[in-house]
Amino acid sequence: MKSIRKTLTRRLSIIISLLVIAVLLAADIGVDSWVEKEFNQAMKAKVGMLQSLVNEDIEGVEFEFAGEYLPEFEGTSSPEYFQLWYKDSTFEKSDTLALYTINELPFSSIGLEEYSFQDITLPDGRNGRVIYTRYIPQIDSEDRAEFYRVMGNDTRPSMVIAYATSTELLNFTLWFIDGAFLLALIIVPLVVRFAVRNTVSYALAPLDTLNAKIKGLRFTTRKKHEAFQNDVEELEPITQSLNHFIEDNYSLYLREKRLTSDIAHELKTPVSELINMTEVAIKFPGEIRLEKDFKPRVLQIGTRMKNIISGLMLIQKYSFKSLELTDEIDIQKLVTQLIEIKEARNVKVEVSSNFQLSVKSNRVAVESIISNLIDNAIEHGKTDTEILVSCGVNCSSNVYLRVTNKVGAEVNEDDLKHMFEPLWQKDASRTSEDNFGLGLSIVSALCEAVDAEVSVTKTDEEYISFLVTFKKELNITPRLL
Repeated sequence: MKSIRKTLTRRLSIIISLLVIAVLLAADIGVDSWVEKEFNQAMKAKVGMLQSLVNEDIEGVEFEFAGEYLPEFEGTSSPEYFQLWYKDSTFEKSDTLALYTINELPFSSIGLEEYSFQDITLPDGRNGRVIYTRYIPQIDSEDRAEFYRVMGNDTRPSMVIAYATSTELLNFTLWFIDGAFLLALIIVPLVVRFAVRNTVSYALAPLDTLNAKIKGLRFTTRKKHEAFQNDVEELEPITQSLNHFIEDNYSLYLREKRLTSDIAHELKTPVSELINMTEVAIKFPGEIRLEKDFKPRVLQIGTRMKNIISGLMLIQKYSFKSLELTDEIDIQKLVTQLIEIKEARNVKVEVSSNFQLSVKSNRVAVESIISNLIDNAIEHGKTDTEILVSCGVNCSSNVYLRVTNKVGAEVNEDDLKHMFEPLWQKDASRTSEDNFGLGLSIVSALCEAVDAEVSVTKTDEEYISFLVTFKKELNITPRLL
């Protein structure tokens, strides 16, 4: 199973570590180059200083060196070396060369005004580096006119100078930098992984908290409205969706709980009655009066139980199911036929359209929907009041059917929310023998099966209206007058 925490930790650790290592590697290469460049530059500066000590005049070439000011070329403590060649022979060399068996620096042929660096072993056995350059000795400015008058403009011989010093400190510095880089290569990934893991854990803590709350949620122990809240922007859509999902499921839980209780109540009463009647019949066998009432009553109770079970099975059959919509149905004509069959004289039909309306739907389902709505209006409407059935086309070009009646009992907004729930009845004592609270639930299930919508509203204090909207395409033909 894929883990967000592990994936984030692993990928962020690798990416950040690679970036840091790349920066460190570039820094290591840059610092190594800079240190070596500075070392070479210092050697060039030193050899330039030695070059400035050589002067030429009409008497010849002179090297004005003072050892007391440059002790590194005389003592044995960290000695440095230099040597000058003039006309391809040794002209001058440092006193430090005389201290060792090897008292000469190797000669290197080089072009005029060029520099050459070479790594060598110094006379004292240390690792070192030597710089060579060839140049023309300088002439003092006050002596130049006299020099060129006497010597002419002939080509002057050049001089080669070599300066050598130890590279042990340089090598130590370079090794120290490389060692620090290698140590960083080991420490940085560990530090990055630790930091990333803690950061990811801290960032995912609200998700863990939300998960713990979800695990601890129990509908059976819920006593009040509970909503998940958080102050994390990315979790807000999830929280809202969860709250909506939980509210819907909690409503379904309450509905199923109530439905189970209602089913048990609806079946317990007739079963108990059957048991009582059977016990009486057994206790008084051959009683004529009991025989006269017993069988019709048993049949009535059995029929009621059958109707309840059939209604529940019908709701279950058509819930979350789509029916084939292949029948052309004239809504106004179908309503008129059903009213004639029911012989409902107090039902008035009103068509708010100059066209004959027909929809492509399922005839059996639509007939059952209209029949149940009319039966519901007749059963629960106020006695001797008119029931209005109106049909037409709404602003969205969909056919609608509205059944409006005057209610015989007070209906509030909370009652409207429960009217399409199975076995729900306004009369909590369930005194009716013929009504089970399934008619409107069947209407709701069938409307969903034929892609229609049903809703209920209170038009005023006494009237209630059921609206069915068929969302499928309709065929409109002129109505014959």
